[in-house]
Amino acid sequence: MAKGITMSDIETQFNELIATLTPEQIKKVLTEVKTNVRTSVDTRWRADKIAKTALYFANAPRPKDSFEDYLNHSEGLREQVISGVI
Repeated sequence: MAKGITMSDIETQFNELIATLTPEQIKKVLTEVKTNVRTSVDTRWRADKIAKTALYFANAPRPKDSFEDYLNHSEGLREQVISGVI
């Protein structure tokens, strides 16, 4: 804002402008101005990603159970990433 202009000055000017509008002009302004409508956010992709991660960790071998199975599994994933499969 420029120096010397306060919010009350802006509100006063805005109210004066609104007072000069005709009903048709007000209707046109109201059709153009967006209202505060609650927007729903689709989080299905996030839930799907979390489910896949949980499924992976539920079924992936753990190093403390069998270190050889864990190494084979991680090596298989590394080869798939290098080849571009995943």
